[in-house]
Amino acid sequence: MDEVFVRLKKGRWPFSKGLLLEALLPLGVPPEAAQALAHSVEERLKAEGRKEVTPKTLRRLFLEEAARVLDEGTLEALARETLPFEEILVVEGQRARPFSKGLLARSLEDAGFSLKEAHELAKGVERRLRALGIRRITARKLENLVADEVLSRYGKAAGRRYRERLFYAGELFVEEEEGEPRVPFSKGILAQSLMSIGLSPDRAYRLAREVEAGLREERLKVIRRDQLRRRVYETLLKEAGEEMARRYLLLRGLRRSLRPVHILIGGVTGVGKSVLASALAYRLGITHIIPSDAVREVFRASLSQGLLPTLHLSSFEAWKALLAEEKEAAHEERVMRGFLDQVARVAVGLRAIQERSALEGTSMVLEGVHVVPRFLEHPHKDKVLTVPMLVVLQDEKLHRDRFLLRDRETGHARPQEKYLAHFAEIRLIQEHLLRFAEEEGVPVIPGEDLDEAVEKALEVLVSYLEAQGRLLAHA
Repeated sequence: MDEVFVRLKKGRWPFSKGLLLEALLPLGVPPEAAQALAHSVEERLKAEGRKEVTPKTLRRLFLEEAARVLDEGTLEALARETLPFEEILVVEGQRARPFSKGLLARSLEDAGFSLKEAHELAKGVERRLRALGIRRITARKLENLVADEVLSRYGKAAGRRYRERLFYAGELFVEEEEGEPRVPFSKGILAQSLMSIGLSPDRAYRLAREVEAGLREERLKVIRRDQLRRRVYETLLKEAGEEMARRYLLLRGLRRSLRPVHILIGGVTGVGKSVLASALAYRLGITHIIPSDAVREVFRASLSQGLLPTLHLSSFEAWKALLAEEKEAAHEERVMRGFLDQVARVAVGLRAIQERSALEGTSMVLEGVHVVPRFLEHPHKDKVLTVPMLVVLQDEKLHRDRFLLRDRETGHARPQEKYLAHFAEIRLIQEHLLRFAEEEGVPVIPGEDLDEAVEKALEVLVSYLEAQGRLLAHA
């Protein structure tokens, strides 16, 4: 169907059946029934020829379709909820802003929780808000609800620490802007930021202690975040050099920027894409990591093998599903035809994810063998900074050894025999991807050493940020 947008007071974003599934599955609706119900809503929007729909209208249509198939108790529970496509407003004085899991997770990180803990807590808080049917909540009540979530997950001590975090933090606080809510200054969080630019843990903590000591010597009680960033920059300039100082400013600016970044990491199986994606996401504070294999699995579950046969084989085996007349070509040509056919199919889903992420202003890392930039153009690319890169392993022996290691680590869930039997095809695909990268100017990241790969990827990202800054300066 043509794309349907959900129209909010400020902006809009594409309708997604996934939002309906988010509401149905926690209520115990079986996945097949939930999929069918979401599909019926989509078909109704299509039949009515809608291009845009308000959350209120979408709620009505959703509940009308749900009433046809759900039992009375489940329907009542669904009707009580604030649905995933409906905004929850947080009221503070005369201001009201939409609730954001991302902002809440960031404040929880600032309060001392790990990246994973902060995002699990933020998701839990949103689930509670929606299950209670809350549409508006005061900032104070939200604070109490967050504290209750901390208590229920991590116990009394953690709940008490969260409620009393300002007391425990002493008298030094950081604020975004004057008069905005404050968070405690944390050496640990600052050190993590410094490690993200490539400093060793010892050096990062030493510099963080120096910054804190300087602030306390001045007997400051509150410092704006931009002022703190400038002090860290000056410390880095003196202690680590201009390159590290510039990298810090660029990457910190990226983390707080309203313009999202989409990092596209391609490469054949076994070269270390997933590990690099996780390492980069952690350093940059990006919470969305999308593996292209996950998108392929969704398509496999939705589309039969008879309809799209290449999707139902590994990327390096897709050539086996080609039509009989295509099998007359040379083996190299067949391998690439099968691979690119699969890439083109999966790219449909990857582009949709990119588009929605661009419209929502969400940063993400997209990784996988199907991440081939020439297939991933989308109409909203001007809203994001897209940074492509290709991970390769030139050392064939090391590449083979990676499959053995992965076999052991997964308890034979990914047996090495399958990959080694098609090792020639995997290497062939890598050769072609390298050629594509050279033709399109996509940076190549050597995958032999993770630390070096992360360092190189950060250099690439900084280069893109600097180039973007120059373009904006001349716009």
